[in-house]
Amino acid sequence: MGAGYNQKNSKNQGRNRNNQGQNYNGQKNQKYGGQGGQKNQRNGYQGGQRNQGYGGYQGGQGTSYVGAPYNFVSFADKVYEYPADQLTAHNQMSDELVTGEISYEVKAETPMMIDDGKGRFFRDARGRYAIPGSTMRGLIRANAQILGLSGFEDDIDDYALMYRNVAYGAEKKRYNTVLGAKQLRINDGNRSYGIGVLLNVHAGYVANENGKYVIYQTCVDSIKKEFKGMNYYALSERKIIGDYLKDPSKFRYPVFRPQGKSILQHEFKAFRRNEAKGRVQYIGVENKEYKPYCIKVSYQVAHEKDIVAVGKPGEYDHEGYAVSTGKMNQKKVVYIVPQMDKSKPAIEILERDIRAFQIDMKKKENTLKRFGGRKYFDLPEAGQTKPIFYIQLDGRLYFGFTPRLRLFYDHTIKEGLRQKTKNGRVDYNKALFGYTDTDGSYKSRLSFSDAVIQGDGKELGSQSLILAEPKPTSYLDYLKPNHGEGVTYNKDDFELRGVKQYWLRKDVVQTDAASMKNKEKVASVIRPLDKGVRFTGKIRFQNLTQDELGLLLWAVRLNPGSWMNVGKAKAFGYGNISLKITDAKKLDLKKAYAAEEMLELDPFEAITVDEAIANYKEEMKRFLKGRSIDELPHIKEFFMMKDSKSIPDEEKTRYMSIEKREYQSRKAVLPSVESVVKRK
Repeated sequence: MGAGYNQKNSKNQGRNRNNQGQNYNGQKNQKYGGQGGQKNQRNGYQGGQRNQGYGGYQGGQGTSYVGAPYNFVSFADKVYEYPADQLTAHNQMSDELVTGEISYEVKAETPMMIDDGKGRFFRDARGRYAIPGSTMRGLIRANAQILGLSGFEDDIDDYALMYRNVAYGAEKKRYNTVLGAKQLRINDGNRSYGIGVLLNVHAGYVANENGKYVIYQTCVDSIKKEFKGMNYYALSERKIIGDYLKDPSKFRYPVFRPQGKSILQHEFKAFRRNEAKGRVQYIGVENKEYKPYCIKVSYQVAHEKDIVAVGKPGEYDHEGYAVSTGKMNQKKVVYIVPQMDKSKPAIEILERDIRAFQIDMKKKENTLKRFGGRKYFDLPEAGQTKPIFYIQLDGRLYFGFTPRLRLFYDHTIKEGLRQKTKNGRVDYNKALFGYTDTDGSYKSRLSFSDAVIQGDGKELGSQSLILAEPKPTSYLDYLKPNHGEGVTYNKDDFELRGVKQYWLRKDVVQTDAASMKNKEKVASVIRPLDKGVRFTGKIRFQNLTQDELGLLLWAVRLNPGSWMNVGKAKAFGYGNISLKITDAKKLDLKKAYAAEEMLELDPFEAITVDEAIANYKEEMKRFLKGRSIDELPHIKEFFMMKDSKSIPDEEKTRYMSIEKREYQSRKAVLPSVESVVKRK
């Protein structure tokens, strides 16, 4: 599922080291959304409603753009498989099996960038610009997986995503229920006022003990009876700053202003009162040097829940930690967590939840750079302990480093894959590219050389791009809708939408210095080669059946007029390529091993590519009971996205604008492939 997940390094790619490199194109989970609509809804219309939901471009009010530089090709409903014990032996010799090589040429139709890991275009051992064999392997494997009606079971990681819906979204009500979000009326002496609390959220301390994570409770069970499980204190930055400005000589929060400098999200300057649409906001002066912190303190409490002083350890009656969060617009709260009490029962975090949390952290790595890196927000290292917030509810444990924490969805990603497969069966992709699993392994019968540049390549100037993209948590993109409405991973019968593919572009999206202002920390710098550059490479194959050969050739060539995209920054139009087969030949066993004849220096004969592909399609026709593979919806979708003669207008395949709030306010799901192509 693609805008995510971990970079593909699957155990099922075979084990040829020369074909495993840093530029492999496929990514686990980030490229898989859902299977399109229901079978009678594949044309882009849901429940008789045109231009809405699955097939539409209209947002919640019928005017907003909904789209992306990518879309999803449906999974094959039924996987073509054969028993593992019928796999061809690598040392088998037969006139029915084919061994040989395919020579091909790649032409860059737009500037392209194959990153060497240092922001430069990849070069081979001889210093030549090249596309690594591993990159070409990944590209052809992805094509063959779709065209070969293969399964995706091994390409989707099995973990639960996390979500936080605060202001909007399908899970807003559920989210607030899990957190126990309530408005309470509080009477403190002569005062009566409303206050928002999270009744189910506790504070504690997470410890890494020999690789196992446990949460210890605090010495406080609840700061006030009405607040139930809330055992931590929320302290307003406006109160801290206001107390200082009122009388610095009586200031009782010195830990937040060491050496006269603020460590809060705001400077020690007066807040401005702003009232708009009946809502009052207090706007402070931003502290541009702010970074999240966790410091040991002592504190004083009044009226059970109000922090009236925070100082160094030992200065006041109670001990604990002052904890801040990542920078948020107008957020003005510091949390005070009481000290740990190891005499209370500890809570062990399950391995599945640790793994899901760490994967989620990895995906947010670029975003967290703005807050000083992921270390502050990650689980502690071995032997360390740090404050944490958590919820125990209905047999689940949720945890994070802010009270408004991210929750695990009820279901894992893989539960949304609905392909029909049989245990112990092997599909085309495994047969061609190899696999390793608990039942055994099978070596790939394909070998990919680097595709080396022909002539000189012109390196363009450096480009700064934001390469972050929506992740599978964007359920309006990645999951199959239900009657035009978005569903989430909490729905029992949710379905992944399909394989993520990037739209072709006629040219790259240009960026300028103004658009990148204040984004340097999360930007990637690339130095692409200009369009028109050509590369040549080879694919060697051994002991393929006639249908396997036909599938391989189809995956390499695709249909006439098809382009592919490869490398970095595909969302911006980089890496659009055309690929043509310049030669395909097979070993003639009679020539190669005829003992009574002289040594044959050229024991190969030409392969008729169209004929080989037709042989594969004929095998598929038998499997599909007379139906042509070209008629399958997912095959049509795939070639719609690869058709260089029908590239959608860029306004249909751009990212939604954050500045215009197109993404934040959207309600409609991503339109179907067909509706994007056919929309005028």
